[in-house]
Amino acid sequence: MKKQRTKGIVLVVVCFICVMCICSGFHKAQSEELSEIPDAVNSTRFNTTEHLTVVANQEEIADKEELAKQIIKMCRENSFQSIKFSYDMVYPTELQISVYKTEKDLNDNKQFCEIAYLLDEENGEYDIIHNPEKFILYVDGEKVE
Repeated sequence: MKKQRTKGIVLVVVCFICVMCICSGFHKAQSEELSEIPDAVNSTRFNTTEHLTVVANQEEIADKEELAKQIIKMCRENSFQSIKFSYDMVYPTELQISVYKTEKDLNDNKQFCEIAYLLDEENGEYDIIHNPEKFILYVDGEKVE
């Protein structure tokens, strides 16, 4: 009787361990799928210049300029999943963004591109939210039309 009880406990423990292994493997497989939605993972503001680190969550990116436009739009709409900007008092007047394709690239310091969203005139009193027409988008130092 005691031997059967011990076998039952061992069987339950083994089944529990198997279920945990399967679940952790399933979670890992799910987390490795890329959402293809860019996300800001770091933000620093100096005066009114916002410095961002963005992970594109894409292995392959066909069009840097379209990605840059999407990221700028997300900044203006404050729609990143991981970071919400505090636009209640001061709006950014400049964006400097380092983009990485994946989290692995970020960890390996393999930058994909650099985005800048800058005023088209000196000393303008404009911000990215209310005056987007006053800004010029640059990708890797090249002006985007």
